[in-house]
Amino acid sequence: MKQFFSILALIIFISIPLSVQADYIDGEEANQKGDRQTAFKEFYGAAQIKDKRAYGKLGSMYLYGLGTEKDYYQAYIWFHMAYLSGEREGERFRDAASSMMTREQYEKAVESAEQQRLKQGLGKTPPQQKPPVQ
Repeated sequence: MKQFFSILALIIFISIPLSVQADYIDGEEANQKGDRQTAFKEFYGAAQIKDKRAYGKLGSMYLYGLGTEKDYYQAYIWFHMAYLSGEREGERFRDAASSMMTREQYEKAVESAEQQRLKQGLGKTPPQQKPPVQ
């Protein structure tokens, strides 16, 4: 009986990383096929389980309205997560999203990005620049 539970625990342990990757991989496959709604859903799921590869993809989908409505606020948050995860272009795209928001929207996005950073367990956040008043 002990051996059965040991094998079961091993199977569960091995399959967890595969299921974590499945959302991102499924999102990539759907995106390549042009199925943006499925890609969005899969990237969103991957981002929720802290798959850092999905952050920039999700930000792009929000920025351009691919598989979802355009949402510069959400784009900002996910590009900031990508930036904090080491994605080179994350900062540039985050700033592009912020340029489409009012100052009030931007300030709320900064606060939400900080909350998301904590939720994702990412390291210390670098200071974010406030855009000029519009």
